[in-house]
Amino acid sequence: MPGPEVLVIIALAGAAAFTQSVSGFGFSLFIVPPLALAVGAKDAVVLANTMGVVVNLVMATRLRGHVDWRLGLTLLAGASAGMPLGLVVLVVVDSAVLQAVIAVVVMLSAALIWRGAALHAAGRVGDVATGLVSGVLNTSTSMSGPPVVLYLQGRGVPADTFRATLGAYFLASGAIATALFVAGGRFDRELWADTGLAAPALVLGWFAGNVVYGKLDPARFRAVVIVVLVATAAVALATAVTS
Repeated sequence: MPGPEVLVIIALAGAAAFTQSVSGFGFSLFIVPPLALAVGAKDAVVLANTMGVVVNLVMATRLRGHVDWRLGLTLLAGASAGMPLGLVVLVVVDSAVLQAVIAVVVMLSAALIWRGAALHAAGRVGDVATGLVSGVLNTSTSMSGPPVVLYLQGRGVPADTFRATLGAYFLASGAIATALFVAGGRFDRELWADTGLAAPALVLGWFAGNVVYGKLDPARFRAVVIVVLVATAAVALATAVTS
């Protein structure tokens, strides 16, 4: 029988995968703050990245016909340059400080997404720069999504292409990040076991979200997700400040 900590990880994994499936993003934003409370900020970053690979493998495979490959690969080139820098931050920064940074990033991202903010930068320079920032955030906080989401919103990418391209990009960048974590000694047997136990919940959560995709009121769903994001981030921030 899995312990309470593992059950929490499994429940969070399913809920985050559902969110990712419906909206095309939000897996790490949703899962990292409460996961940091359960397993610590640094392990939460590593675990969220690895579980995200599972979700985005399903997502990218199912939606591969809608992927904008040129855009995705250009973003990935920038991210590949940024991820080693983010890993240095993960290793050097104190865990409580990192938890506070994660919480602040989540709350700022939620506010920007709520307001419909967008980044506007045309061409490959904008693509690479966005990927670079996303890569640094990926291996330092697991929050690689906000820069890319805001950038694709600014470019007016259609909904299906938006979801598919994000899934392919997050899959590739997550796989690279996981390889860096392994090479940097950030993984242990317990984290691998947690990922394996959470895998069924990740797949089920994604398929459940895919079933209701298009049937939910997008504005209402986004509002609920943002409220949850802010609430969990506020708890994580308060815990980091008082610890």
